Amino acid sequence: MYWPCGVPQVFAYHGPTPEAGELETKTARVNDNDDTADGDGVIDQQSHSIIDVQAARSDHLFATLTQSRLDLWSTRPVVLLASLARSSRSLQKYGHNVSVVFKPDATTIVIRTRESYLITYALEVDPNARVLQQQYGYSQAKRQNLMRNFGIDETAGVGEVLLRFRRAIKIDAGINSVIALDSELIVATTKPAAVQCIKWETQKDGSQAVAQLLTKTDWTTQRSAIATLVHDRAMNLSVWLSQDGHAYAVQRIKPQLSRAASSDDSLPSSRSSTTPSTRLFDGYCFHKPEASSRAKFASINARFSLIAVATTSGEIICYAAKDYVGNIPQSHTFKASSSPTSRGTIKCLMWSPDGYCLFAGYEHGWSTWSVFGKEGASSFHMNPTHAETNNESWLFSVERAIWISGGAELLLTSYDDDRIWKLEMSRSAAIGCFSCANLVRALIQTPLELTVYRGHELPDLTSISNEASLWHHAPYPPVYLHNQWPIKSCVISQDGRYVAIAGRRGLAHYSLQSGRWKTFADIAVENSFAVRGGMCWFNHILAVATEHAAGYDLRLYSRELDLDRLPLHSEAFSMPIVFVGPSGEDSLLVYTYENVLYHYILNITDGGAQLVQVGQIAFHGIVRAPSRVRSVSWVVPDVQLRNGDPSRDVEYATVLFLVDDKLVLLQSSRNEKDELKYDMRVIAQHVEYYILMRDQIYFNFDKPEDSAPPTPSPGGAFTLKSQHHYSMRDSLWIFSGEQLRLWPDVRDLLHHAAEGDLSTSSFLAISVDFYPLSILLTKGVVLGIESEVLQRRDVNFAQFRSSIRTQLFLPYVLRHQLCEEHDTAAAFGLANQYQHLSYFPHALEILLHHVLDDEVERTRNGEHKDDSPGPLPAVLSFLQLVLPPTTYLSTIVQCIRKNELTSWKTLFAHLPPPLTLFEQALELEDLKTASGYLIVLQGLEEDEESDDNHDGSNFEEYVIRLMRLARQNSDYEMCSDLARFMMGVDPRGNALKRVIAAVGFGSEPSQIEPKRTTSGRLRISTNVELGESLERSTSRLSPASGGDYFSASPGGL
Repeated sequence: MYWPCGVPQVFAYHGPTPEAGELETKTARVNDNDDTADGDGVIDQQSHSIIDVQAARSDHLFATLTQSRLDLWSTRPVVLLASLARSSRSLQKYGHNVSVVFKPDATTIVIRTRESYLITYALEVDPNARVLQQQYGYSQAKRQNLMRNFGIDETAGVGEVLLRFRRAIKIDAGINSVIALDSELIVATTKPAAVQCIKWETQKDGSQAVAQLLTKTDWTTQRSAIATLVHDRAMNLSVWLSQDGHAYAVQRIKPQLSRAASSDDSLPSSRSSTTPSTRLFDGYCFHKPEASSRAKFASINARFSLIAVATTSGEIICYAAKDYVGNIPQSHTFKASSSPTSRGTIKCLMWSPDGYCLFAGYEHGWSTWSVFGKEGASSFHMNPTHAETNNESWLFSVERAIWISGGAELLLTSYDDDRIWKLEMSRSAAIGCFSCANLVRALIQTPLELTVYRGHELPDLTSISNEASLWHHAPYPPVYLHNQWPIKSCVISQDGRYVAIAGRRGLAHYSLQSGRWKTFADIAVENSFAVRGGMCWFNHILAVATEHAAGYDLRLYSRELDLDRLPLHSEAFSMPIVFVGPSGEDSLLVYTYENVLYHYILNITDGGAQLVQVGQIAFHGIVRAPSRVRSVSWVVPDVQLRNGDPSRDVEYATVLFLVDDKLVLLQSSRNEKDELKYDMRVIAQHVEYYILMRDQIYFNFDKPEDSAPPTPSPGGAFTLKSQHHYSMRDSLWIFSGEQLRLWPDVRDLLHHAAEGDLSTSSFLAISVDFYPLSILLTKGVVLGIESEVLQRRDVNFAQFRSSIRTQLFLPYVLRHQLCEEHDTAAAFGLANQYQHLSYFPHALEILLHHVLDDEVERTRNGEHKDDSPGPLPAVLSFLQLVLPPTTYLSTIVQCIRKNELTSWKTLFAHLPPPLTLFEQALELEDLKTASGYLIVLQGLEEDEESDDNHDGSNFEEYVIRLMRLARQNSDYEMCSDLARFMMGVDPRGNALKRVIAAVGFGSEPSQIEPKRTTSGRLRISTNVELGESLERSTSRLSPASGGDYFSASPGGL
């Protein structure tokens, strides 16, 4: 759900310019020692190249490191705050720089050197000094007016940062890797193979460091030294990678207070060979390498409890950390579309801060994946020669990468390069605020603006095009962005009219119709609260979960009113809110850290709005970790929803929880004591998102209209009461990284869950070759976007742009209902919902193509039984019933021509002969379709005859009849195509002469007369160039030849 966008920005600092005296001294020193002059030259040449880059946990600073210099930068704006160049004496004594780490609170920074030293510096911020400050050349009155109107204080700028040397720590055993924790430094040493813990401050007893030898641990399977340390603070988990390629999940054992020894102190010999007093770490080996799969890099995803491990072969394997006692099985692998040779060795691996995207940098480029393995953007499709000419090393050589701005931007550095490339990322708004409306409306947020897909209200073919008008761009209000950067969450209303955003503090909302933002006039009120737990819209009412100094509450704001100190309504909570979301027309679900789901009814009156609590459900003992819940939905029976008491909805509701990557179903029932209980079942795993269409009232709950327009509005397409049972209004969509899973009716899923057998529930899987961003339910289309590198010869830079990708889901659903469920009534009802679409026949053509391929495969494998005709006859009968005769014949012939010749006999085993279909098309005066069957007749005849020498006599009668009709209808283009066809059958032209004479063109030589051009193309004297619709069918046609509407070729497959 991440896509790079735009042109990356480039930043570089080349260091201070030496004075003339310093240059003379340096030159004299080099001349005095000729033996070391060459080596110094190499060091000086590479001294400015960035070898490491790290960001502070607070995301306001990042550091770059060269062999001799440390630079500190602010994240926004990206400016240099401080630079520390080490002296030649320091470099000689301690060695050149190798890597840098921040203390979690960003008060200390540590440099690792080649001579196994750790040099620590105190990082201090001067509150009075400014490195960067905006200056105004206006009068005092003008400056005050700007501050009053724009809310920006001109005295505020980028504060000065001071670096003060603290101490240098010598590690005699050598350093392989170092990480910084809140209370100590963890250092992996070389010889002996051990791990040291160094306190930031000396203890009262004078001690500062303790060590754990790997030979004294039993959970390290080999005695190889640790090469890499990785730590995640949120999970309190570290990953150690050994030099022989093993990967261990490790936790630091907290020091125990001294007490008297007891029998509890004894440990089994299988777990540890050290005493409790000296045991520092506890861990488990979860990756045991083979010859080519030694672990090289690792990254921890706290949001989904995943560990990604990159191997020396370039493969990336993901493990699921289910607990802290060694249950870490393999989850999935990240597959790249490029070859290992083109990628080269892997250089860096990094999860985004929210855990939804994985970035991998390689020797020759980089790639991104979604959390469960859907490949996204990649630089391997660019032109390497063009990139090297323009010196765009961020495309073809990535050495280090870090995420900043909460994942909105990515910093890249390359080998032997002093430049920093900042690449902006666009993300689905469902990442920051999980809402089905964000997914259905395809809301995308970038660092500077939000983008909304507007194709729902447009005609069919326009909505799936790549026109720029399909996207509405709304830049964030500058003042709010300046004060509350970065924007953390966005939410759109279900009708697509309003959008709300929330940064570090406060909020702002926007109207897509008027194009106006509304923000708080008082900056103090804006800073008084932060959005925590999400937002959602009810018409023009915005419900917001907030956190402030006095506690937590749920607030209501109106788009029609200005934002001020008092909201329309406020509901206080004792614990933080985890999730807030709509359900139906007026219900609001609020889930809190106390593991309670509250049900509210929103009462909107002329005087304002009010929340009324009508029920609550406690899930103690059912949901173990409320903070891991990403989304909550529920399904209330239709009878209760429309006629029942809202206060009793909690008794009948079935609750859907998205916990990490698991979609959990909680069904209510009564026990023997008539007490309400809930049975929990896991519906799906590896869930990146889900959409419950029942909650999208804009699509499902509008009042019926007398007649639907040719291109109906989203609310009008699913409102006919007689068709509700067969519509997709209750469908459940799940994306699991590799495929899109669909339950056409969630009520069927609930029925099977109640019987305790989810394996028999009716669902289907749809494979997509792009990331599905949204489901256009009324269009029958899966919508996605993909990023591509745009390189032009007239500019010296490359950029990423996003293009729309679409795929029809209707053929898959119809195939499931006809071939697997054998529910013809449901298929007819569904077809009736979509038959108004201009590409509906194309969807049925794809359906026939899929079923025909399966039938051919079954016949080839000998799986066809005499007593089982297969699904092909049923699908053909379905097409004949739901399509008009002309469209039916056209659909059949298009499917035939887009399949190989070997598949034709399988299809015609269940169809009338081609000649009969040709005659039917002539009776309907469908000349184009009849010409298609003419090609089929010619192809079948050539396939049956061994001699390729045809004189065209067998087709003259059919061509004459068809050409006569074309001439009567003044369709001279068809006449030209038929003439070309006859020349293909009989290159000598005798057959064409006979046809022209029979039709009557011979008396009008000026109207149509075949000629030969120098290029060999046949042309007609009417200056109509022959098309390609009647080419000979001797070649085996591919299904890819029919990609008419949809970008997911072939043919919308």
